[in-house]
Amino acid sequence: MIIPAYNAEDFLERAVRSALAQTEWDLEVIVVDDGSADGTFDVALRIAEEDRRVRVVKNVKNCGVSVSRNRAIALASGDWIALLDADDTWLPRRLEALLLASDGADVVCDDLLFINESRTDTNALEYWSLSGWVGLRRREPYWLTLAEFIRYDLGLLKPVIRRDFLAAQEMWYDTELRVTEDYYLYVRLLAAGARWRQLPEGYYLYLRHANSLTLSPDAVISQHVTSSRALLSDPTVITDRRVSAALRRHHRHARASVAKHTISQLIRHHDLVGFANLLRTNPDYAPLVLWKVAWHMYMRAVRRMQNPRRPVPARMPERSLDVAVPRSTLPTECSVTGEESADRRNSQGS
Repeated sequence: MIIPAYNAEDFLERAVRSALAQTEWDLEVIVVDDGSADGTFDVALRIAEEDRRVRVVKNVKNCGVSVSRNRAIALASGDWIALLDADDTWLPRRLEALLLASDGADVVCDDLLFINESRTDTNALEYWSLSGWVGLRRREPYWLTLAEFIRYDLGLLKPVIRRDFLAAQEMWYDTELRVTEDYYLYVRLLAAGARWRQLPEGYYLYLRHANSLTLSPDAVISQHVTSSRALLSDPTVITDRRVSAALRRHHRHARASVAKHTISQLIRHHDLVGFANLLRTNPDYAPLVLWKVAWHMYMRAVRRMQNPRRPVPARMPERSLDVAVPRSTLPTECSVTGEESADRRNSQGS
């Protein structure tokens, strides 16, 4: 099991403990600290000292999740590569259930259960299913196809993958991707003929919190536009007509999402020059631009009718100016070549 971790001090122990609590006891956990600035590395080392199944390595700088996962895959010795993010958890029977369903499969996966964790009450948790959310409802295990994967946008799934299959296909995570790296590895796996067994039950708990990447979707959508465009010219991916249709639909939806966000920003800032440049480079956006502008004018007229008098702007209390604003701790650059080995096991480990 591989766990990349960056500034995950508050979550990492829970994630690793959930892995060690599996009913399938024979496993190894490789934690890659991706240049964290907090106590992530110390947390990982402390757990490794308690349980010889845990190994810890450290990148000198923050290199991204793809680099960290590739490093862990190269170090792994098990038959299966299992994925766990540092802020997520596994239910105790997950690995056992996936291995029981693995006969004849190169990839095995279950449903993913979202958790919204309240910031005011740590006991207030809400669960819902990824498959149910996207409308893919099955009651029995089934073989997932590439067309279905793209159509239902299942990149958030966290399968277990045969290490031999990855090695035979010479597949690694794309280190150019900081987001959507899972999605495009899975697409390449299925395009290469991987047999993906999907279970309807969910044993993976995906935590959505204030620092989750998926809560800031702009970068995800933009990356989907770029990567899906590249896949549309890849003959190994679009040989199947259903796959090609699903990928084109996926590309259109991602492109439309980017366009809507861009147009909304231009309207908000009354940027006529920006509109002209957008329409010159993307003339097919014209109907969407007209619709968004008309909707904006309509909503503005409605608000004026409901509130005919201009409201008086509120003033900030002077004492609020003394509140300190925290500075971002995210690094501004990444080195993917400088890595410092900190591989440590318990003295009784293998």
